[in-house]
Formats: sequence, C-alpha cells, structure tokens
Amino acid sequence: MSTLDYPSSGHPASRIALGCMHFGGNRGRGEMDKTENLRTGRKALETALEEDINFFDHADIYSGGDSEEVFGELIKEMRLPRDSMLIQTKCGIRFNGDPGADDPHRYDFSEEHILRSVEGSLRRLGTDRIDILLLHRPDALMEPEEIAAAFAKLHASGKVRAFGVSNHTPPQMELLRDALPFPLVANQVEINLLKTSLIDAGIVSAGREPALGHPADGSLEYHRLHGIVTQAWAPLAYGYLSGRNPDTDDPRIQPTAALVHELADARGVPAEAIVIAWLLRHPAKIHPIIGTRDPARIRACAKSTDVRLTREEWYRLYLAGRGTSLP
Repeated sequence: MSTLDYPSSGHPASRIALGCMHFGGNRGRGEMDKTENLRTGRKALETALEEDINFFDHADIYSGGDSEEVFGELIKEMRLPRDSMLIQTKCGIRFNGDPGADDPHRYDFSEEHILRSVEGSLRRLGTDRIDILLLHRPDALMEPEEIAAAFAKLHASGKVRAFGVSNHTPPQMELLRDALPFPLVANQVEINLLKTSLIDAGIVSAGREPALGHPADGSLEYHRLHGIVTQAWAPLAYGYLSGRNPDTDDPRIQPTAALVHELADARGVPAEAIVIAWLLRHPAKIHPIIGTRDPARIRACAKSTDVRLTREEWYRLYLAGRGTSLP
C-alpha cells in the first residue's frame, strides 16, 4: 500500500487509515460486552495489518473511552511494536453531566482539559505517546495562546509528536497557526460522494448563488497551500453507495450507487474500492478514515489503492453525488 507523510509524526502513514470509533461497541445500543469487543476488534486490527494499514484514528469520547481501552489491550495482547503504527486521537468534546450533573454539552480547548484528556488517552491506549493529537470540534471560546501552551507542554514531554484539528474552517486554522509553535498537520472533515460541499465550494461562477456557499469555503485549497493533510471522516458515505439499505429518501443515492457498482464491476473490485478511490484521486491527497470493524469491508477499502479513476470517471461520480449540473 502506498504511503502519506505527516510532518513530525514519526514515519509514513498508510494511504488508508482505520477509524476505531466502534472498537468499544456502542453504548447507546447496549453493546458493552468487552469480550466480544476484544474479539471483533482483534479481527479488524489483524485484517488492517494484513492490508498494510498502520494508521489508527481514535478520540477520547469514542464509546466513553472504551474504544481506546480495547485498542490498548489489543496491541498489548498481540505484542505489536509501538513503532509499527501511528496512533491519532482527538480531544475537546464534553457531554452533558461532565463532570457536574448540570454541566451542558460543550467544547473545551482549555489547557487544563487538553492536558487531562491526553493523560486519559495515554492511559487507556497503554502507550507513552500519541503520534497526532487533533482538536475535535471548534470551541467558540477558543484562546489560541492557551492551546499553544498546552501543546508546548505535551510536545516537550514527548507525549504528543504532532498536532492538528478536526472540523475546522480556514479562518479558525489561521488563528491557531499564528499562535502555535508547531505546524498543523491535519484537518479531519466530512467528505464523501454524498457530502461534496468542500469540493462544491471551489466550483465558482459569476452566477453562483449565496445559498451554495459553505462556511469552510476554500478548505481543500487552504490545506494544500499550508501542507495540512485533509482527513476524511465518513468516507464511505455511511455505506449507502456500497450495499447498505438507505434510511433516507435522498434522491442522489440510487443513481450514484448504480454508477459506483457499474465502475466496480468494470474494474473487478468491490464497490467500497470505487467510493474510496474517488477521494484518493483528488489532488489534495485526501486521507480516508474508514470506520468499520468488518474485515471484509476493510479488505474491500484497501483495494482502492489499486484503482486510478480517469478524470471522466471522477467527474461522472462527482456529478451523480452532487446531484446538480456544473455551472
């Protein structure tokens, strides 16, 4: 599998990353059987390693921390060398009741919370360092200098190698870049064949209506200008284009899925490979974070690195997913 470079992270990352959100099960659905989560997680991790995937994405809130804990137990149980993988986690989201009963759902980029979150992630993951730390969702009360102080402490202590953000706009990243002692290496955003707004934002014409604007206009270009990797969450569009029965009446799904399967059949690859290959074809060098524990889907996604879509195929898919013609 080809690789992608993240400055200061340690070593090259696999072109496909495995999102580990579900390793701890889903608390909302009662999936708290740790033995089952370890068994399922191990199969997923073994498959990822077989496919040369070495980049693993976490967050302190995933399954209330259980996903990090399960992953930490697995790498210890499997005796995986720490230097053989890149581990990324995120912090900054706090839910209702954390810690006080009346405390609201909020975002928290205070120095105290960042430092405390990292300590918790290190403990649960059973490691002495995090390769990349992302700020999960923009905090309206963000103080860049306070974030810089936290990052400086984490870097000096060797607990975090590199830093980035998630779901941030170019102006928010610019505020941080002016204050931080280190470059931002990534911004993780939602982008897939059914969520094309970040690409749509670059399709500009004199007749463009304001309604087509997006708060993150210029994100992909900003990333490219500043060497920031565009990480894609939900790159498979929730599976709607590769076999999952839609639970929405979005009229774009059926024609886009039909085209995905047409191209997959022509190439002799699974549908997932086409969906991911569409992202890989973009010159922003998008890094898909596939969030699945299913070994078959992991293998299917890994085949995307063998697919090079033509310009015409890429645009056919884009127009289908976009659901409207170009200007």
